[in-house]
Amino acid sequence: MTDAATTIGEGRGWRDRLGSRQNTSASDNASWLVAVGILAVVIPASDKVASNTVFFAAHGVSPFAWVVLLVVGLLVGWAVLFGILAFLRSRLSAAAFDTAASVLMLVVSWFFIGNALSRTVLAAAPTLGPVVGAVLAVAITLVARRFAMGTVLVVFAAIAAAVPLVGTLLAGPPTLPASSVSFDDNPDRPSILWVISDELSYPAAFDQAGNVRPELPNLAALASQGTTYSHAYSAANYTDYAVPSMLNGITDVAAQGTDRMQEVRSGIGIIPAMASAYPIVMTSPIYSFDCETSDCAAAGADDAGILRRYWGFAADTAAIAGKTALAPPFSNLFPSLDGKWRDFWSGGDEFGSTAEMDTYGSIIDGIDAVSSGDPTKPVFTLWHTIRTHAPWVVDGEGKEIYPYRTPIVDGAHMIGAEANQAYTTDELKRLERRLWSFSVQDFDRQLGQVIDYLKASGRYDSTMIVVTADHGATMTEGADRRVGDTLVQRWSEVAHVPLVVKAPGQSSPQLVAAPRSTGQIAASVLDTAGAIASPDLALSPDLTQDVAGGPVFTTVAGGVMTPWRYTGVAEVDPWLPEDLGPTGRYPFAIGIDQALLGAPVPGSWAPVPDATVQVLPGESAQEVLIVDRGTASCPEDTTVGLVSAGDTVVGSVMWEGPAGSTTDQTRGWAIVPRADSSAYRFWCPSS
Repeated sequence: MTDAATTIGEGRGWRDRLGSRQNTSASDNASWLVAVGILAVVIPASDKVASNTVFFAAHGVSPFAWVVLLVVGLLVGWAVLFGILAFLRSRLSAAAFDTAASVLMLVVSWFFIGNALSRTVLAAAPTLGPVVGAVLAVAITLVARRFAMGTVLVVFAAIAAAVPLVGTLLAGPPTLPASSVSFDDNPDRPSILWVISDELSYPAAFDQAGNVRPELPNLAALASQGTTYSHAYSAANYTDYAVPSMLNGITDVAAQGTDRMQEVRSGIGIIPAMASAYPIVMTSPIYSFDCETSDCAAAGADDAGILRRYWGFAADTAAIAGKTALAPPFSNLFPSLDGKWRDFWSGGDEFGSTAEMDTYGSIIDGIDAVSSGDPTKPVFTLWHTIRTHAPWVVDGEGKEIYPYRTPIVDGAHMIGAEANQAYTTDELKRLERRLWSFSVQDFDRQLGQVIDYLKASGRYDSTMIVVTADHGATMTEGADRRVGDTLVQRWSEVAHVPLVVKAPGQSSPQLVAAPRSTGQIAASVLDTAGAIASPDLALSPDLTQDVAGGPVFTTVAGGVMTPWRYTGVAEVDPWLPEDLGPTGRYPFAIGIDQALLGAPVPGSWAPVPDATVQVLPGESAQEVLIVDRGTASCPEDTTVGLVSAGDTVVGSVMWEGPAGSTTDQTRGWAIVPRADSSAYRFWCPSS
């Protein structure tokens, strides 16, 4: 009897103890799996996407696109799971199907729930997430075996996921209605060209005396016929705050509050209102303007085509979902979302490594498109270019020297920089300034192409031209280039931006030295267009007036907006003459006697015996070399060495300081004329 009882007890496996599976429907089991995914992944991701309307604006799609993408994705996921489960049910015994379906439900729910717990209620002790998640996953798996209620759960989960989306759809795009601006009946309305050069700081374009640098002949020619505002300041230190503030006429970002700025960031300010009187031509790496009439052009972001646009949108929503819903180490598989609006997977900074830098052609094509029937028709054009935005990668001819993403230092995207965008030696900062100068000169070349087009088409004299920047940038010792190490550096290089305005018919230069804010441009544009803004629009005064209390520059960090009111702080010019991109074969030979170039290596220099070199490819005749050597191979505190091709000096190598090197290895950076990489040799001063 004892043996029989033992045999019976041993025969009662886990399936006997739990009872037979009641839910044998492949479709319902697939729905259970999808419901768990919606609750653990889709809902948090949907809440983040729906609340970030700037994300939709950056992709040139409506919030409805997220609904469509979500529905399609869930249906495809459900269909795949249904196919797998239906196949298993048709090929396996009831017991085997029960095991397979249970294991699948257990693993999927454990993964999703464990991650969700580690990201939320157990964030303080994330290692407990998988433990508690396993317990809950077992419970869900047992319920899913018994009850065919997956379809019902999917419906309720989908409703919960749709709540933030419905709110966004009902709210609509936060743009200014056309009724907020009324236009006069002037039949000869002037054209308007508004140019925003991203990160173009004032001292990069103007010298201390307030003159446009001679390396920028086209901007100088425009200033000779327009008004230069020598003390113009950005509203904020990040593009997605600074540009919308300009377009909405805001001079004090922090005073608007977080909720208001969220709306402002996802809109394009006065542009929809301008569309009631002007055909619109617009190119921007983050915004687009969809037109519903035949006389409106949207150049730039929308040119990619609808399939490519939606594919990019789908990839970026997947990045948001992975980064939002998953805990490390799984979330580490997804790209960083900070400081970007699209192209998360492409590397680079805010705009990734795929944003177009040479965009003047889109502007010209757009103006041609809307004025083909009437070449004299006034046009409103917004040209937001990122040619001057880091990383700065071109030579004096505008050709790419190295890829936009430098695969050397994690977190850094400019050569010679550390992960926090700081530099460890003055020579490395000089190297980046020289690259930046070439990017500024390339922007000036593009500006000249647009101005030449306006002159050739007879539009130049009657066009209002505004050239400014969203904010500036700087080379830092230990901060971020958008903030600066000191208050002087912040006001000199980040807040202070160029502002040149040529009014229609203006031909004589003027200078306004009084402080101005880029948030005053919108009112000046409306005034030139013959438009009157309604009182509820609350635009800042135009550029002919002072701002009450002076300009305010707001730094944004971690979502916190900190205002800095202009008080006439002393400003400095950090640019040296040699930073401005000398011409010739060796424009990046920094920190050495120029007489050494093209000559044999002097005997006072010793070869580096253990140097290894990596070459970064590009389109330019110049190329970047990354050199690693033993720290002890050169005298202590050596910051500059020689680069030779064979025995002929072809440039200098900038060695990182101790803060950028390991204990026994030091890295160097050089840009030299392209040569056979096997011929490169590196030299340090003899001890």
